[in-house]
Amino acid sequence: MNYTPRAILAFLLMLALVVAGVGWGAYRGFSQDKAQVETALGSLESVLSTRAEMGHNLLVVARRHRQDAPDVIDPLIQAVEKDVGELESALPLMEKAAASGRLSRDGGALLDALEESPGVQADARDLGYVTGLLPRGLEQSAQWADAGQYNKAAAEFNNRLNGQVNGRLARLLGVREAELFPPGGESL
Repeated sequence: MNYTPRAILAFLLMLALVVAGVGWGAYRGFSQDKAQVETALGSLESVLSTRAEMGHNLLVVARRHRQDAPDVIDPLIQAVEKDVGELESALPLMEKAAASGRLSRDGGALLDALEESPGVQADARDLGYVTGLLPRGLEQSAQWADAGQYNKAAAEFNNRLNGQVNGRLARLLGVREAELFPPGGESL
């Protein structure tokens, strides 16, 4: 009867190895899936960077004409500077989405104020920027930042992570949900 303690020990060791193997597999599998979602996030980050560049371009034109109506233009410049700064920072995706939405609003208000200013009216180049190039650039980059493809990949990953037993195990081992980007750049 010497085999009973060995058999129990062997069974427990086997059980521990099976649990460790399942855990390791869940962690690796979901980590690789999350890496694919983060690749899509890289594309979204480049779109947000493009929006920040459009904001910088708008600020260059606005600063050339701030003396036309400083009481109107200066607060709008400050708002756009803040929005662009948040887009370029390391804030969470939800906060960048809110900054992107504010950039659309604040940038549009600044464009409207610049279009009415006498200096822009007298400068054909800046008038073209204010009435054509910059509004189109802000609008197109806002549409690109809609992030449908990224959100689809992130939502599918989150559903698998939360809906499967090995997904729950991967969460226990440190795999986190993918952050969603709210449509239209607004907070959820």
